[in-house]
Amino acid sequence: MQKPINEQSKRYVIHASSWIICVLYFLIVYGLLLWSNIAKVTAAYDAVIGALTMTGISYLIYSTLQFYLPNNKNYWKLFSMAAIFSAISVLIIRILIIQVTPDDNLVYLDFSLPFRFVINFLIITCVMTINIFWNIQEELVFNKRRKDESERMVRDAELYNLRQQLQPHFLFNSLNSIIALIGSKPTEARNMVFQLSDFLRGTMRKDEKQFTSVEEEINHLSLYLDIEKVRFGHRLSTEFEYDEEVFNAKIPVMILQPLVENAIKFGLYNVTDQVTIKTRIYLENNLLTIEISNPFEMDQPEQKKGTGFGLTSIQRRLFLLFGRTDLLQTAVDGNTFISTLRIPQL
Repeated sequence: MQKPINEQSKRYVIHASSWIICVLYFLIVYGLLLWSNIAKVTAAYDAVIGALTMTGISYLIYSTLQFYLPNNKNYWKLFSMAAIFSAISVLIIRILIIQVTPDDNLVYLDFSLPFRFVINFLIITCVMTINIFWNIQEELVFNKRRKDESERMVRDAELYNLRQQLQPHFLFNSLNSIIALIGSKPTEARNMVFQLSDFLRGTMRKDEKQFTSVEEEINHLSLYLDIEKVRFGHRLSTEFEYDEEVFNAKIPVMILQPLVENAIKFGLYNVTDQVTIKTRIYLENNLLTIEISNPFEMDQPEQKKGTGFGLTSIQRRLFLLFGRTDLLQTAVDGNTFISTLRIPQL
């Protein structure tokens, strides 16, 4: 993972701050020298040399401290470095002025050295502070992105694990049903093998996706229901109610199967009559709502065990995807169990 640095913005800040320092330093030094009755030519030479020297040192500091982040015990090193750079800048300015200025009267130069040192020290300290604050900001952004990426990878792994835990249960039931049908109804057993193959092939294609369209999810759910109808025969009936406007809505992959599987488990087990599983899907206020209802017998001992792993896994997936715990609700209306799933459309 590369460190997320906005190089273009950083270069802009470096160039802008360095040349702002150059212009301001020139204006301040030139103005002070004129105010001290120094000749204009000498003042101009002095100001230009000082401004260019400070600009060069600014670039040097940015280059030296490009990724430096001091800890609490190392700030004294920054002040020491600022003092060293200040002394170097004053020395360079003095040597160059003596070499290039046409004025032989440079008594003011030695007199002004302490003041130049203080001014240069303050400017260099400001440059260092800007550079370090920039590095701290970059480090914070980098750590946040790394944390978000790590959390996303953990979340995706958990989502994948939750999805995979649903498959063995359904697969084992289907294989047991195929074994039971081989002797008595070989044609249905063969058809069920083909249906199971299509279902698993579709499941494998969805492994890399977190969301799919409602249309694709319904088609995949139909493959699952075809297998279950072979298992339960005429006892299982399904009804779907939806408008075509919901087809393009987004829904987490394979989130309907455990809901329907839960409805079949508590609707058909220990029941000999025909059972109808009803699914209603509608879109309202940018919220996709799926209601799955099934009849059940209140006096069955299996009902006392709760809703099982299926609904728990859905609750966990919805929390990982949307950060909410109110998107799946269950209710009992007489002898009808209703699961209501709401999917925000981002």
